[in-house]
Amino acid sequence: MSKTDTVAEAEKVETKTDAPQAGTGHAEVKVGAAARRVDNLNLWNQLKRTDPKATKPFTRGGGFRGTQIDPTWRLQMMTEAFGPVGKGWGYEQVDWTIAERMVFICARVWYLDPETGEKCWTGPQWGGTEMVRRRNGIEAPDDECFKMSMTDAVGKCLLQLGLAADIYMGQFDDSKYREESEAYYAAKANPDLQPAAIEAFEAEVKRRLGACLDLDDLEEVWRAGVGNRLREIGTIDRAAQHRITGLFAQKKAEILKREEGDGREAA
Repeated sequence: MSKTDTVAEAEKVETKTDAPQAGTGHAEVKVGAAARRVDNLNLWNQLKRTDPKATKPFTRGGGFRGTQIDPTWRLQMMTEAFGPVGKGWGYEQVDWTIAERMVFICARVWYLDPETGEKCWTGPQWGGTEMVRRRNGIEAPDDECFKMSMTDAVGKCLLQLGLAADIYMGQFDDSKYREESEAYYAAKANPDLQPAAIEAFEAEVKRRLGACLDLDDLEEVWRAGVGNRLREIGTIDRAAQHRITGLFAQKKAEILKREEGDGREAA
């Protein structure tokens, strides 16, 4: 890699997000005389990818096949996004009824907007479960039918926020996509990619770039594993990836400007 290509390589890691594009979910919101850019799909994109380890296939009567999602994993993802249940998010029963030997529960989910703190609600959803199950040819009451109906209703509400949306959109049927999801969650569990570790890495990059005097120094910093680390960080925290690659671009511009000024003085 040449000296002048160091930041060009860094820029390949980034995805440009400066200008709103059709279908991206971005919008401009007017606040007084200023415009504030809002990403309407931010929460959806944060929640949509499902951990393959939290799923298993199932088959129902009539040959229907689908993917079952671990309810506890759903709770974990919501807690990660908003905080503990009852504090940052929660749910409530709106209505319930019994019909055709089934329990139906209507519920809705609330959550606190991470940016504004506003309490928001999903639309209500119904969940249903049979009250009687046949096991070994014998019918018996199902003592978990109410709990399962609530779980069903809450899961449908969380889908409105985007949780596990990739399954319902058919993406999970693609083996390549599932492999990408496995890699994503493996990286997410890596201690080196936790928020504190990324913050420490960013501070270290700033320190090292501050000592760079020319493009040779800049390239040496990049070659010292920064590129590979940034690709890993990008799977978890794209904003941090953009900030760090931006540091390289800024430093390169400073060096080139200084060298250009030195060249003029020498002439």
